[in-house]
Amino acid sequence: MSNPIALKEAVKQLPELSKSKFVGSVDLDVQLNLKEKQKKDVIRGSFALPNTFGEDKKVIVFCEENLVKEALEAGAVKAGMDDLSKELEGGFGDFDVVIATPSAMPKLVRLGKILGPKGLMPNPKNGTISQEVGKAVASFKSGRSSYKSIQDQGVIKLKIAKLDMTAEQIEENIIAFFRALSVDVKKYGSSPFKQVIVKPTMGSSVKVDVNDIIKNL
Repeated sequence: MSNPIALKEAVKQLPELSKSKFVGSVDLDVQLNLKEKQKKDVIRGSFALPNTFGEDKKVIVFCEENLVKEALEAGAVKAGMDDLSKELEGGFGDFDVVIATPSAMPKLVRLGKILGPKGLMPNPKNGTISQEVGKAVASFKSGRSSYKSIQDQGVIKLKIAKLDMTAEQIEENIIAFFRALSVDVKKYGSSPFKQVIVKPTMGSSVKVDVNDIIKNL
């Protein structure tokens, strides 16, 4: 891998580096500048993508009966409480985001073994615990994205754009992510990003200059 380059230049190279015959994604790998004991922390959050890229997220909502209609009208594929829990325990897994009201959380404890390993357990830090279920569903359906570090590794991996987007749109999405992430990692010091790599779904990776990213925040 070559030396780090400015984000703007890295993004411009991506279409040429892609080896796929389809329109691939733009993947981002971020190594956080953490001490070994800090890597045990799970850093998570969510942010609004300035430019959405066609991934229609399937959202389910755990909520009281009087909020089911609101959740469904906002775009949730399923909403409810006990019946929805039984569906998940029975093997239903066709969803990308799980939202829950605060009072529903105690009932989700038994689903921890299902949702936890997938990183889908609702959490207030990424906006998936809310009493306003309609707004929460609409937010994720309209392009809100969440992120979560891999425990004991201090690494965050996520899809940030598609290769058929303009270089400017891809860059805007990346900057939006780092602006959100910088708030969550500020307690770890002034230089929280150790290494940033951007790459197409299939193809070579490009190392991005961390200082250039920080300058653009």
